[in-house]
Amino acid sequence: MARHSRKFTPRQRTKRPLGASITSNAAPKTPHDKPVPHELGWLVKPPLSARLFQKSGLGRPLRGEDGITLSSMEILFCNWHRHLPLPSADWFEKEIENDSNLLAKAVIFDTARSGGEIVIPSSNITDYQLSSDIFALKWKRNQSQFNTEPVSHVRWYWTFETLDWTEIFMWAEEVEELNCKCDIFIIDEEMEVTMYRVSFIEPEGSQKIWTELSNDETELISRMWDSKITTSSGFHLPIIGNWPLNSIGVEHLSGINLRTEEGVWLEKKINGEEIETDSKLYDDLINRGLILRPGFKFGSRWRIYDDEVSKSHAPWLLQTVTDGPKTWENACLSIRLSEGVHKKWICAIQNNSKWRFMQVERWSPGKD
Repeated sequence: MARHSRKFTPRQRTKRPLGASITSNAAPKTPHDKPVPHELGWLVKPPLSARLFQKSGLGRPLRGEDGITLSSMEILFCNWHRHLPLPSADWFEKEIENDSNLLAKAVIFDTARSGGEIVIPSSNITDYQLSSDIFALKWKRNQSQFNTEPVSHVRWYWTFETLDWTEIFMWAEEVEELNCKCDIFIIDEEMEVTMYRVSFIEPEGSQKIWTELSNDETELISRMWDSKITTSSGFHLPIIGNWPLNSIGVEHLSGINLRTEEGVWLEKKINGEEIETDSKLYDDLINRGLILRPGFKFGSRWRIYDDEVSKSHAPWLLQTVTDGPKTWENACLSIRLSEGVHKKWICAIQNNSKWRFMQVERWSPGKD
């Protein structure tokens, strides 16, 4: 079978060789001195140390002596982008034996800085409050880390790591209280990195809700419900008037077809009964004026509309925390599918008696 002809050029992947610069900036006429071991890391002396710290936010200044200390991750970054030689020919082999994640962290650090933002490892931070288990803080390109607040807190994970949505939620709330954004970098075994931005949203729609119905409208719905026919997927209500609650049901075969979850919710409303626990999330969303339709085709619980289905596409695909992806590989698939059909992927989590909606979207360095 003949191969399809390619009409595009594949993206060139960065190889990041050891001991060689990948920056287009010219090397200094006099080579930089090699970093030397120090109890706090790897020592870089002036004048290079001042430039790295002041301009690039790299390293930790030493008290009582000149210079900065760099982590092994920062050594690799400076080797690739600042013409800093490695400490020795076998340095990398020794360092990766001590930290099996060194290469992953160095690649993520390099990727995070590729858009021009200042990204500072959490181990170097002394003047800002850190959220739990973070990798770094990030500042915008046009900001200074010395006199402005960071724009985001950064975490990273391997693709194969188990995903704990509740823990991510708690971290995102912690970062939200610090008035920052949440960035997550995911790295695979090819050393390719994908970035995500996590945020909280409050979806709202334009549909009439139950409490806005008139007495005549609720009476009509009640009479139609009394005439219901149970089906395999829910209920069929013969039409005896204009259906006033457009947020639920689909008109088909001269009637209103309700899914089981819609019928269960509607019966509670008609009878003035308390909504059951399993229907609390549905009730919350419907009371926001939204329309919920099955998300089967998109691998989600619901696709959610903020306007009539005939007038707009669904802005969101929603999954519950219990049914959400269990690894970052699966999360990547869900989020990429959502964005491929121009929707945002959100995860619904109950915090005490309140529902919160955590949006996870693909991001890219330099976008802030």
